[in-house]
This record gives sequence, structure tokens and C-alpha cells, in this order.
Amino acid sequence: MKQVNCIFIFGLFCSNAVSANKNEKATAEASVQVNDKNVTKAEETAQSGRIINGFAVDIARYPFALTLRLDGRYRSSAVVISLSCALTGADDVSPYRNSVQRVTLYGGSSSATSGGVLFQVTRIAVHPNYVPNSGVSDFNIAVLTVPTNAFGGKRYIASIPLAPDGVTIGTKCSVFGWGRTIANLPATATALRSADMYITSDATCARVWATFGVKITSNMLCAKGGKAADVCPGDYGNALVCSGRLTGVAILVTSCGNGRDAVYTKITAPSVRSFIRIQTGV
Repeated sequence: MKQVNCIFIFGLFCSNAVSANKNEKATAEASVQVNDKNVTKAEETAQSGRIINGFAVDIARYPFALTLRLDGRYRSSAVVISLSCALTGADDVSPYRNSVQRVTLYGGSSSATSGGVLFQVTRIAVHPNYVPNSGVSDFNIAVLTVPTNAFGGKRYIASIPLAPDGVTIGTKCSVFGWGRTIANLPATATALRSADMYITSDATCARVWATFGVKITSNMLCAKGGKAADVCPGDYGNALVCSGRLTGVAILVTSCGNGRDAVYTKITAPSVRSFIRIQTGV
């Protein structure tokens, strides 16, 4: 999985959920950008990341995974956390807060293009301390709202509980998404995939990213893939799950398999957790 945006904030989404009957071609964003701007020194980074050297998984086991679409085309990922709300990174959605009709969520299927249900986003709430167009942003989280209880009663769509505490270095976690499976192939995976990720130290992560002018803050969490697994373009917004709990949301994904830590917005960071609670009641 991969990505070079920053962390996440989700808002409320609206409109009736409808069955998606069209196979929409997922498009990979290969631009080296953060907040729609070129990232200084951050070579080969991408706005959306995807999973490389992972393995196919069934949406029935991981019903919290959603794809986020802009103008009907695959853009990134989101995570169901309640009957009406999902989370993603703020970088990906903040430009569309006043044009939410362009943003939809799609879930209930292992495929990113067929067999699931489409939801119109009705509101996008971004963390109040998030600063757009500022490089790799802190407080990178957003809440996406859909019509009241729209996620309820839908086959293979369910919320994931939020992590109550932090995780220790070396903890084995997993990421989920539809990103690239081959670094240089600009195509999304045909089905939901997962990869093992291991929590790394803030100090190590900070040293690695300082070379590229990126500051790792206390609102971020870092992890590396195991057995050559990694996030790639298209994986922005992917859920980092540790012990069955949502622990992070992908916001900075490097070139597939380049050895740099992937960076996630830390769900347990006090300011992030407070924002989520205020916006969603969760």
C-alpha cells in the first residue's frame, strides 16, 4: 500500500444507499503529491497508496473496508466506524467539503467495482487543527457522514471498534485496501487485499522521514510491512488494524517496497480521538 498524504478526518455523508450496477474502472493516482502539491524531496511518494505482496481477503471477514470515490472513480479508502460515519485522511477529502455530492463510498463487496452498495456522502468534517496545502499535515483525519443509519442492515458492511490504547513497537497489525499489487503497474487490485504490518518506533520513523522534510508528530503512528509487503499508490485511507481494533488510518505511503515506514494517523492520539467522538458519538 502506498501514499503521501497526511492523516485523516471524516465527515457525514448523505443520500440513499443504492445498489451499484456499473463497473467503474478504478484509477490509480501516480502523482507525487501531498495536499495536491509536489512533495519536496519526497521521491516516489503518491497521494493514494495500495498493497503490494499482500494477499486476497474476503469482505465478509472485514466488512469495515470501503472504497472512496470522487466523481464516480476510485480514489482511496475509508473505514466504517458507526451506522452513519466513516473515517479517512483529511488530505483526500478536505477540498470537497463544499461539494460533497462529488464524494461517494462503496462497500459490501470484495470487489471495488461490483457487487456492493453505493452511499452518497452528505457531510465531510475535517479536524479543526488540520492545515491544508501545508505539505505533510498533522491532524490528518476526517469524518465522512452518510444518511442516518445508512450502513445498518447492509450485507458485509459493519463498523470496526476503535483502539482504546496505544500499541507497542513490534506489534503485528494488518492493513486492508484495493491498491496496486505491482509497484509499476498503474492498476488497482481486482479484490480486497491485506498485508501484515509491524509497528515501528517513532524515533526511527522520524529519522527516516526527516531526510525528506517530513515531521512525524505524536498524532502519527508508523509501521513497516513484513515479507516484502508494503502499501502502494491507492492505499491512502486504508485501515491499520491491531488486535481487531482500528488503530490508524494511512496518510503517508511511500514507494512500494522501498523500506520506508508507512505513516498513519493515530486513532488513540487525544486530539484525534476527541475529534472523532465529537463528530460521531463513538
